[in-house]
Amino acid sequence: MRTLLQQCGIELNQAQLQSLWRYHQLLRKRNAELNLTRIFNFESIVVKHYVDCLCVGDRVSLPSPLLDVGTGPGFPGVPLKIRYPEIEMVLAEPRPERVTFLGEVVETLGLRGVEVFPHRVVSRSFTRVVPGVITRAVETIDKTLLRTSACTGEGSRLIFMKGPNVDAELKDALARFGAQYRLVDDQAYTLPGTTHERRLVVLERLVPPNPAAGRDED
Repeated sequence: MRTLLQQCGIELNQAQLQSLWRYHQLLRKRNAELNLTRIFNFESIVVKHYVDCLCVGDRVSLPSPLLDVGTGPGFPGVPLKIRYPEIEMVLAEPRPERVTFLGEVVETLGLRGVEVFPHRVVSRSFTRVVPGVITRAVETIDKTLLRTSACTGEGSRLIFMKGPNVDAELKDALARFGAQYRLVDDQAYTLPGTTHERRLVVLERLVPPNPAAGRDED
């Protein structure tokens, strides 16, 4: 694992590497019963999951606390927490089996400053205002803006980990919510040492929280 990470430009210290390895072992152990990932090849898991998550902090500043919306088995929140232990992380996941898995991960790895929010994030369920939201290919940008309308305020940043074909989605979101958000970063890149294309889109909220927007959520 260390070699694959280094080939992709990711350096972890020994303690971080051990934590990521324990996380990987839990992911593989529970995957058959919980369907945590459809990727089974070891190298593919390291690159397409771990490197994909870990490299985000090299490209943008990560706010804290950081709300990971739709984290699933912990992507990108758990790898980011391992690499950046000073960041307070909220892992939001509504599916009970995955919530249990996340609890096991937090306990086994001894992660501090991590909260598991066992519900779907909507403006009526998560109302604590946070300076940062991150999400990895969960849904369209406009839907995430709606569901986080009560927990982001002026200056909060929303970090979207996307594939390369996000232009139409981003255009639609800005056309609908351009008065409330501004685009502060849009990076097209490939995962280090690979040909896998990614886009990292960062929006900044310009207005106070708006719980009333919840009526438009899916």
